[in-house]
Order: sequence, then C-alpha cells, then structure tokens
Amino acid sequence: MRKVFLLVIAALTLPACAQVFDMSRDRIPMAPLDGAMRFHTGDDAHWSEPGFDDSTWPLISSKKSWNEQGYKDYAGFAWYRFAVILPCDHRQLGLYIPGVKTSYQVFADGKLIGSFGGFPPRGAVYVVRRHVVLLPREHGDRMEIAIRVWHWPNWAMAYGGGLTGVPRIGDAETLNNWAALQDKATFWATSARNANALLCFLYCVSGFVLFRMRPKEQEYLWYGLLGFCFCASPLVSGYALFHDLPLMVESGAGDMLSAAGFFCFVMFTWILLDRKGTVWVWVSVGCLALKVLFWTLPPLLGLPVSSGRSILTLVDLPMTVGPMVMLIQGVRRRNPDARLLVIPQGLNTLANWINDILLVSLGAGHTWVKPIWAFWSETFHWPFPFGLYDLSIWIIVLAVLGVVVLRFARSRHEEDMLKSEMEAAREVQQVLIPEAIPSVTGFKVESIYKPAGEVGGDFFQILAIPEGGVLIVIGDVSGKGMPAAMTVSLLVGTFRTLAHYTQSPSEILSAMNQRMLARSRGGFTTCLVVCAEADGKLTIANAGHIAPYMNGKEIALEGGLPLGLAAEATYPEATVKLPPDMQLTLLTDGVAEARKASGELFGFERTATISAQAAGAIAQTAADFGQEDDITVLTLSRQAEREKVLAGLEARPASPALT
Repeated sequence: MRKVFLLVIAALTLPACAQVFDMSRDRIPMAPLDGAMRFHTGDDAHWSEPGFDDSTWPLISSKKSWNEQGYKDYAGFAWYRFAVILPCDHRQLGLYIPGVKTSYQVFADGKLIGSFGGFPPRGAVYVVRRHVVLLPREHGDRMEIAIRVWHWPNWAMAYGGGLTGVPRIGDAETLNNWAALQDKATFWATSARNANALLCFLYCVSGFVLFRMRPKEQEYLWYGLLGFCFCASPLVSGYALFHDLPLMVESGAGDMLSAAGFFCFVMFTWILLDRKGTVWVWVSVGCLALKVLFWTLPPLLGLPVSSGRSILTLVDLPMTVGPMVMLIQGVRRRNPDARLLVIPQGLNTLANWINDILLVSLGAGHTWVKPIWAFWSETFHWPFPFGLYDLSIWIIVLAVLGVVVLRFARSRHEEDMLKSEMEAAREVQQVLIPEAIPSVTGFKVESIYKPAGEVGGDFFQILAIPEGGVLIVIGDVSGKGMPAAMTVSLLVGTFRTLAHYTQSPSEILSAMNQRMLARSRGGFTTCLVVCAEADGKLTIANAGHIAPYMNGKEIALEGGLPLGLAAEATYPEATVKLPPDMQLTLLTDGVAEARKASGELFGFERTATISAQAAGAIAQTAADFGQEDDITVLTLSRQAEREKVLAGLEARPASPALT
C-alpha cells in the first residue's frame, strides 16, 4: 500500500516540474517542447516577468489546442509559461513556433522578443504561420519564457485556440533549417493545389488567346476569366501558407476569387449552350450572391465563423444545380458541348457537396469524420498527395479545355466552309451581272453594281426588244450567300426565258413569283420590271421594290407583294411617258439604307434629291455616306434625235463592279 502511495505522489509531482526543459543536460542542437506548460486564461502584463510565481497555474500540453484540454470555445487572451535550462557554451539560440491561433507575443525573461498578428482593441486579424524567434544572448543558465496568445472570438467555436503544434528550442540555424523542411513538406502536401493552379493558368492563357483571335465569340472571354480566377485563388491560398496575412486577404481574397470563378463558369456554360436556360443563370447567381453575403457578414457583425457554415452548405446545393440543369437541357437538345461536359460537371458537383458536408461535420466537432476526411483529401500519394476532390476538379478542368478546343476546331471548319460557299456564291453572282449593256437605239443605259463585301442578293438584267426599246428588271433577294445566289440564278433565268414570249411586266412578275414558290425554300424577293418602248412609253410593274424616280421625283405605283410570298399575288401595271433627255432611275435599298457610324440613315429624301445624277455618282454618294448593303443603280435616258445614230454604232461595256 505504501508503494502505491509513493507512486501516486510521484505521478502528481512529476508534471509540476515538467515545464522546465533542460537543454544543458540533453546536449542536443534542437529539442521539442512537448512537455507540460503552465497555462492561464486572461491577461496581465506581470505574467511575462521572470520570477513570477506560476505554481498555482494549471498544466497544459503543447501538443493540443486548449479546446481539447478543458477550455472549449474559449476566446480572448491566455498565457503559456515554461522555463529552459540552457547550456553554458552555445551559438545563437532560437525558439520555433509552428503556429498559433490567432496572434501571439513571445517574452524571454520579461523582454518582448517577437510579436505576430494583430491584437485588440485595434489591428487586423491575421492568419499567423510558423516563425523562428531569436533568444537574447545575455542570460544565465536559466531562461523563463512566456507566450501571450490572443484568440479571435469569431473563430472560437470553429477552431481551437493556442498552439497548433509542438514548439522547438535550440540552435537558431538548425531551427531555420527545420522550418525550411516544414515549408517543403507543406508545399509537397499542397501539390494538388499547385496542379490546379497550373491547369487553370492554361485556361487563362488559352481563353484570352482564343478571344483575341475571335472577339465576337464571348465564351472564350468568360473561359479566360474563369481560368484567371481559378488560377489566382489557389495561388493566394498557397502564398498564405508561408506568410502572415490579414484574414480578409488570406480568406476573403481566395473566397471572392472562387466566387468570381464560379460566376464566370455559369456565364461560360450559358453562352456555350446558346444562351438557353436563363432562369438557371439567375438561380445560380442569386445563390452565389447569398453565399458571398454569408461569407462577409460574420466578420462584419462579429458573429462566429461557424454560424454561417451550415447555411453556406445549403446555399451551395441550388447554386451548383444551375449549371447542371443547363447541361442536361443541352443534352436533350443534342448540343455536342453539353454531352461532353454533363458527366464531368456532375462528378464535380457531387464532390463539392461531399466536401461541404465533411467540412461542416468537422466544424461541428464530429470526430468520426476525421478518417473519412483524411481519405477524401489525400486518397493517393503518387506522384504527389491528392484526393478524390482534387481528381474531380482535374476532370472538369480537362473536360472544359477539351470542349473549348473542339469548339474552336468546329468553328474554324464551319468558317472555312462558309468562306468557300461565299466565294462560290460571289462567282455565281458575278456571272449573273451583265458584263456589257446591249445597244438600245434611242436610249442611254448606265449601270453600277457595288457589293458590300458579303454576297448579297441584288440583281438586274437589261434586254433589248426586237421591235425597238428595252426590257429591264431589277431586284433584291432576301438573305446572303449561296442560297441568295441560287435564287438570283433562278429568277434571272426565268426572266430571260419569259422575255422571248412576253414583254408585259405584270405577266413576267407573275411567272417569276410562281417559279420562286415552286423552287425556292422560303425567303422573298423584291422586284421591279420596266418595259420601255421606242416612243418613250414606260410600262412598269412592282413587286414590293423601291419605286423608280423621274426628274428627281418618285413615280407613284400600285405595288404588289414581293415574289415568293403568295401564289395569288397580282402585279398591276402603270404607264408613264419618258420625255427626251429625261432620266429614269432604278435602284436597290442599299442606297436609301446607307448608314453613318452614328446611326444616321441616308433615307429616301436624300435618295430623291440625287436621283437625277448619273448612276456612278448616286452609288458613290451612298457608299461614302456609309454602305451597309449591296448598292445597284440603273439609269435609263431617252436620247434626242441627233444622238440616236451615234448610240447605235456599238454596244457600250457595263460599268465595272466597284469594290
């Protein structure tokens, strides 16, 4: 019984002196301070003084936070005290502090030798990392060390206060080498984060390069911004692992960059899927705004950090559902990009939910979650440590990169095909534009065709009538490219065939309308046919085209529907007289619809004003104002008797197309 009593006494007295660490006895360059230390909550400047009697203070281990040693949820100031017996002959000594939540100061024999972080009543909250503090050289063989800690109240419920690891004391150079090794170990442990940053950097560069090449395709801009945000976020977090930063920089900047990156991903997905599912964009952006609000409210209102964590998890659910629903809808519409992205995005969404649930469970103090979290965050160890969550990120990153590359290749292929089609259509149209104006006794005919760059649908034909006179058609086919060119080919062929049987403008337009309804695939054509007889009699029929001008005034016509709209459409004829030396001007809407950069239209009033000018002057005036569409101008003048002989000697070539 006496032996048992002596063992109990020994057990009680041994910890009482465990706060004295004897380096002189151990004779090692670096020693862990893993024994018990004196601990007291509160704050008093006298607690740093040497010789202060701390024997009544309770003992606490440096291996655990004070939350785990009976001081759960404690926030505010607290002190650690211990003594060290130093060797007589030694080099510069130091104290290695692996980390403290939240801020701390170190005193050696009452002298402040290190201060890290911010302290109330003023000063920002810092996330403090590992440091080596140099001990004073002037001392005896015993040194009393005190560590004053302040734990931010908003973190108290989520993170335990005090030391976050075992301090070490010893040779300063050895401690610095030890700290460097710890930094390397930390860097290696976070290699997955660095890999994420590298992949997202490729996002950023490729996105901005593609947007520079194709500025009209905004998905590449959002793709580049997405890469920038998701690259900068882990870099900020990685930098904070090795440097003391204010909480709003370390956590706030990283969180805001992540939020901005998710917003860019939502916009990228929306544009990628042809701007379908807009309601889900609003759902995701609205939930994202709530998430940012719950990020910022606890620090601003002084609420515990843990108070918003559960709410953030609930907000994450509908926020991440938005892109998934848009992708599923895209798959139903047979969108090829949605088919490639839906499974990777689904895996990443599931991984985000699991990650949030595990973090909330850890913050709530459920210890059974720790092994699950360890497996989840570090599932694999080659070529560097990474977990299933990191794997889900890499899958979606590579999937999006693949979609962008395939989309760019597809766009280039379509662009090349369109270019080839445009070139073929341009060749067809050039063939259909008359190269020479036929000689028409008694009339002077001029023509100008000025394309706008794209292949449009303007056309015209001029045919001499055997009995004397001329038959003219001018029109504008809706649409661009090869379809418009093929419609022009159909109408020109129909007109030239009909001219052998009839010179009636009404009959010609009716037949062209029926042919267009039978052969074309939608669209319509405005058209005007003029039959000019030798005596100056003009018979005109209009199918929705701009009316002709004579002597600077528009000729009033009863217009019919454009060709290709209704089989029962009729085209009334009007008869007017063209006096000698008077000009009839026919044109397409490219003249009246010319537009300045400011948006001002050329308009019909200006068109009427210049309609008596030569064809080339009219076209050039409209082009100088601001050409947006093809411009075609035809002028027909009845010649005086003295000019008729000269006009019939030879055919004059048509004015060349201007580019």
